[in-house]
Amino acid sequence: MSGGVLVLWDVDHTLVDAAGLGHRAFQAAFRQVFGRDFGYVPPMAGRTDRAIAIDLLIGNGVPEPDGYLEEFRAAAEKALAELEGLLRTEGRALPGAAAALTALAETAAVQTLLTGNIRAFAAAKMRAFGLSEHLDLDIGAYGWAHPVRAHLVDLARSAARARHGRAFGGRATVLVGDTPRDVEAALATGASVVAVATGSYTTTELRAAGAHRVLASLADTQAVLAAIAEVAVAPTDHT
Repeated sequence: MSGGVLVLWDVDHTLVDAAGLGHRAFQAAFRQVFGRDFGYVPPMAGRTDRAIAIDLLIGNGVPEPDGYLEEFRAAAEKALAELEGLLRTEGRALPGAAAALTALAETAAVQTLLTGNIRAFAAAKMRAFGLSEHLDLDIGAYGWAHPVRAHLVDLARSAARARHGRAFGGRATVLVGDTPRDVEAALATGASVVAVATGSYTTTELRAAGAHRVLASLADTQAVLAAIAEVAVAPTDHT
């Protein structure tokens, strides 16, 4: 595998289990901004935090939610920072995550995150479990940038191209994630996708969604490297 491959890692239930602390941070933020707890909880798996926040506010009776989004985001970031100690003790890196990142770094592939998380959430989770070393978080794409996950792919590609001076078009970009929405984002943008059944979706469901390769977990490092190498197609030019 060459440096012409860009690997975009999902965070929750792909690299880490954050023990629901993101939900707790959203609850604390809602309480701070609106003075009450929320009741309605929108679907979260595979969605961006921006989309979740919009639905959360609408579903809990907040009129014109766009006007509250930045205040809500700032409150959520503050709340998660206050929970970071619990993140370390209650959460965990998933089996094989650290080893996969380390082994992939030795191939010269470019690695970053493509996640539904707010960047501050994603960075805290990587920091808590010692997963940041081989990830260039500055070229990642995060879930506050756009409600639709597929829109994040080209953000990461553009940032990686600016950083490395070469394109990562088509299947030279590989998403690794645990939900059909990760698969959908890859397919919609011509990228490759390796799905891992470490979240709430089975290998059968991820295959049916169209994943190019499906793994039960990241525990077998060589299988992870082989899957990424198999689905990746390096670009023919570096313009």
